[in-house]
This record gives sequence, C-alpha cells and structure tokens, in this order.
Amino acid sequence: MTEIANSAWETSSWEESHYLEPVDGPPLIRADVKRVFHGDVEGTGEAVLLCCRPDEKSAGYVSTEHIVATLAGRSGTFVVQHGASMGDDRPQTLGFVVPNSGTGGLTGLTGTCVFGHDEEGKAYFRLEYQLP
Repeated sequence: MTEIANSAWETSSWEESHYLEPVDGPPLIRADVKRVFHGDVEGTGEAVLLCCRPDEKSAGYVSTEHIVATLAGRSGTFVVQHGASMGDDRPQTLGFVVPNSGTGGLTGLTGTCVFGHDEEGKAYFRLEYQLP
C-alpha cells in the first residue's frame, strides 16, 4: 500500500560555483546543498544540484540527494534523485527514490517525491512511498 509523507524543509547550507561558462549561453552551476526536513520525514539531506538559470524567469536543475531520516517510525538513509524546469510553461518536475538505496529501517523503501514551494513560498517535500 502506498503511503504519503509530507514535510517542510529549509536549506542550512548552499555553496555554488560555475562549472562551465560558455561563450554563448548561460553558465552551468553546481550547488552543494544541505537541508533539514521537519514533518513526516525528520532528518537531514545532502545534495549536489546541477543548475542552469538563463534568466530570472527560467531555470532547471537535476540533483542526487542522500537523506538521513526517520520515516513512519523507522530510521535509516535513502537516496532520491529529483529535478525541475520552469520558464514560460508550467513547471515540470521529477523525483524518485533510487531503487535499493535504503538502509537500516528504510531498507526496501521505494517511491516518488516532489520538492516544491506552496503559494506562500513555504518549501515542502512530498514522498509517496512503500516500505516492506
């Protein structure tokens, strides 16, 4: 049975650098990010984001994030891969738990996830998951 976990998150560290500055086109950015989760997922995450921000209204990123957390009373770690693009059209998102990445009490975790911001600008993490 699929369960749903909702959490808030906040960035505790963001270190950014350009890894490519082409002659034509926007720079490509690497961001090393640490965040804290509060809610159904309680814990911390460390991620590398690869980003592109052509202008103030357009951006895209992909990320791999290692999460150390408690979920449904179980403690362990898992890895999610997530990304998004935004611009003139509606935002596109992707996110999933990397198969077989769970450890400890989260061994066997599967699912999909979304990182986002609500209408008030509050950051949220939604995980639709299954545990054995």
